[in-house]
Amino acid sequence: MYEKLNSKARGLMLLSEVILSAILTAVLLVIWFFIKDVNLPVSANWIFVVLAVVWIVSMISPFVRYERYRYRFTEEEIDVKEGFLVVQRNVVPIERLHKVSMVSGPLDRLFGLSKVVVTTAGGDVTIRFLETALAEKIVDRLKVRINSYAIASRRCEAQAVSEEMKADEISE
Repeated sequence: MYEKLNSKARGLMLLSEVILSAILTAVLLVIWFFIKDVNLPVSANWIFVVLAVVWIVSMISPFVRYERYRYRFTEEEIDVKEGFLVVQRNVVPIERLHKVSMVSGPLDRLFGLSKVVVTTAGGDVTIRFLETALAEKIVDRLKVRINSYAIASRRCEAQAVSEEMKADEISE
């Protein structure tokens, strides 16, 4: 069963979008300032239309992303679904995990949230917007799973080497 995010995640998404939109607004206004008096085939005021669209999308996207973001852990895999216009799904088999870490940026800490980053040979998958206590539990649980797979793998390797040595002794 997929887990939904805590409502604090929506606030973090919204704040992130506002900051990003404010930066983009500043950049577009600087561009407008420099091209407003240049004789262009179209008016430089089209930048204000772009700004309006950016702000509308940035105010809608956190709510859509919040509703679409889901994650789950099973005995075999980690499954994360997220997205705004394009929904992306990442499924990572537990036995393929190499490393797990917890990351908390300044905005995350402001909302009491963290990210869990799991690393495989194929890359990283991030589970975002988790409450810090929950993220710590997930990291601890995944560390135990990674270590148990590593121990089991070493036992299998040691057993295979032992059997190979026995086979060599018999053939001599």
